[in-house]
Amino acid sequence: MKKKLLISFSIFIAFIGLITFAAANSPNRNDFLAKYDLDSMIVNDIVSYLENDLNEPTNFSAAITGTKLLLGDATHQVELELPKGQFYLSFAPYVNQTHPCANHNLVTCRGELKNKSFEVKIVDSQTNTVIIEKTIISSSNGFAGIWLPINKRYQITVSYENFSATDEVSTFTTSNTCLTTLKLA
Repeated sequence: MKKKLLISFSIFIAFIGLITFAAANSPNRNDFLAKYDLDSMIVNDIVSYLENDLNEPTNFSAAITGTKLLLGDATHQVELELPKGQFYLSFAPYVNQTHPCANHNLVTCRGELKNKSFEVKIVDSQTNTVIIEKTIISSSNGFAGIWLPINKRYQITVSYENFSATDEVSTFTTSNTCLTTLKLA
């Protein structure tokens, strides 16, 4: 498991390096966003659109970290800052299969339970305050995404049919944006 995590982390670091290099040579950000009909959307809407649309162009990438949305294609890369004070967490509860993930890729990550309703409860670990308690439907990629306040620790509980799973998450700039450890039992 550690070897897979190390490999995933190494690939991500290489991806970030490539994006940084390409960003120095990229066209105007607005031109890039217009090319993919994303120019009229705010970051939250772009994330939601990409998380739910499996028809992205070939060679299009969209990764999200604790601070940025990284978009790119075969020739150009752009970085968009996340909204101030917000952190995006994408989670994929599972029964039988999952994959290791640190920073969520909005166009390639796939979860097991697609288009399913989950009862989700998120509690601030420090104050024991319920932040979210609602039904969320996973998208056709098997993931469900939520925006949370930054710099906090939370307990997330997901229930599906007669199963449930609980895990701890944090929303710091270096925290994982992809949660694939919610094994429903």
